[in-house]
Amino acid sequence: MVLEINNLSKKFGDDTVLDGISFSVNKGEIVCIRGKSGEGKTTLLRCINNLEVPDNGSIKINNLYLFKVEDGSVHRAAKTELQMIRQEIGLVFQGFNLFPHMTVMENLMEAPKFLKLPTKKINSRAFELLKQLELENKCNCYPFQLSGGQKQRVAIARACMLNPSILCFDEPTSALDESTGNQIFKIIRHLSTQGIAIIIVSHDNGFVDKIAQKVITLSEGKIIVGK
Repeated sequence: MVLEINNLSKKFGDDTVLDGISFSVNKGEIVCIRGKSGEGKTTLLRCINNLEVPDNGSIKINNLYLFKVEDGSVHRAAKTELQMIRQEIGLVFQGFNLFPHMTVMENLMEAPKFLKLPTKKINSRAFELLKQLELENKCNCYPFQLSGGQKQRVAIARACMLNPSILCFDEPTSALDESTGNQIFKIIRHLSTQGIAIIIVSHDNGFVDKIAQKVITLSEGKIIVGK
């Protein structure tokens, strides 16, 4: 099991956003999370990616605890384990969140450089991903010079730079036309065949029905449907 979430809860003030969420994701599995706006989907992704701290429960990634309850409170992984966990998970934001002042290549290299990985290895990985995603001729372009679909593919490449075992997508087709959405569908399917566990938050029911191997529906912070 790549990801295990147990009894996860999160409040913002008096508003309970997640209320005892539990599920797991296997290697290469595509899991889609859907529900109305405000049902906690993005908050769940943010907890999995260490961008929010839950109020209760645990998140375990490849047998390492990102969060767990000890002595009645939630504790984050220690620094050494946290760095290992961060390399195991990638997030493709809804708005892509590319650095506008950096070229495509610089966007891809930022996180590995921060982790002080060998430059030669970083360059090789970046070129490999850009070639796979048919972006090798966009290395020196800036985000404003790219189409929405190209930005999405750059964001996917950036999230894959550290060879994650889990890749999360927040509304991957929301800003794309049907043709580009189909292209993203094929890319996600290919990533799953490489053994990467995929977690997708989406309002696009047609896309979910086509791509999901497991569907989780959130309502009022709880899972109401899981198959």
